[in-house]
Amino acid sequence: MRYSLIFCGILIMAVLIAGCSDQSGSGTATPVQTTAATQPKFVAGDIIAKTPASTDTFWLIVKFDTKTDKYERAMVFKSLQQTWFRRDNWTETVERTLVEKLYPAKIFHADSIAAIPINTPAPTVTVTTTTSGPGPVISSITPNYGTIGTLVSISSIAGRNFQSGATVKLYDAVGFPITATNVLATDSKITCVFDLNGATAGKGDIVVRNPDGQSATLTDGFTVNEPGPVVTTIDPSEGTVGGHPLTLLITGNNFKVPAKVLFFKGSAEIEAENVVVNSATQITCVLTIPKGTTLGLWSITVRNVADKQNGTATNKFTINNAT
Repeated sequence: MRYSLIFCGILIMAVLIAGCSDQSGSGTATPVQTTAATQPKFVAGDIIAKTPASTDTFWLIVKFDTKTDKYERAMVFKSLQQTWFRRDNWTETVERTLVEKLYPAKIFHADSIAAIPINTPAPTVTVTTTTSGPGPVISSITPNYGTIGTLVSISSIAGRNFQSGATVKLYDAVGFPITATNVLATDSKITCVFDLNGATAGKGDIVVRNPDGQSATLTDGFTVNEPGPVVTTIDPSEGTVGGHPLTLLITGNNFKVPAKVLFFKGSAEIEAENVVVNSATQITCVLTIPKGTTLGLWSITVRNVADKQNGTATNKFTINNAT
């Protein structure tokens, strides 16, 4: 009897232990940690670069693919008018991490991809001929330069095989087409007018196309210059014959390195020395007025040496007698 009671007690304890084990196994499971997906740094329309002050390589973000974690991007360029453009429809896809590491700076955002225009470079074919007859040939253009923001009257595009009704285009330094107006063509000469408002500085191509579709190109035949220097003030505004050299401060716009500062009265000329272009708006120089210099009002001209453009002040410089 005693052994039976001991056996029953052992059996009851075993059942209780098993019940506790089942209860603990049905408890709340430990939650599995999840990692949030990495968000892209840039969105479609962002223009990015290596640094905020970069001037070499710019990329336009076309889109981001969350499945592949890659950006689609296109190379873009900036014109002298501070507008963005693309040269073709080419794009590429690159790993998000690589793009954000090499080009971390966002410098502009376009409202849409279509807001960045594509400027196609000028045609490279110089002469195109067909069986309908000889095609046009361009030998020269006069004048062969102009300044941004001006109307340039072309007195002669010289050549041969031009036809009445021909069109003339200037493709500027970034390939943007400027269509000439007032075109008058004879067999060997064309006159026309170019409007250089919005043009980009640099060398451009001249393209003449006859009504029969044949065309000719004068490669790098025309140069678009940036606006010339403008002189607003000079300080001091007068000097003395034979006196000590004067240090002058000239203010204005569009000054370039190197520059010359010249003083004119009739055929007489005095060139300033130690000319320093501090910025596009300020020049310092030294003027020595030799004995025997004609007294009176002298014109002041700043000349940008590289593009040979002059700017003459409205006010004049006064040269006085030593007494």
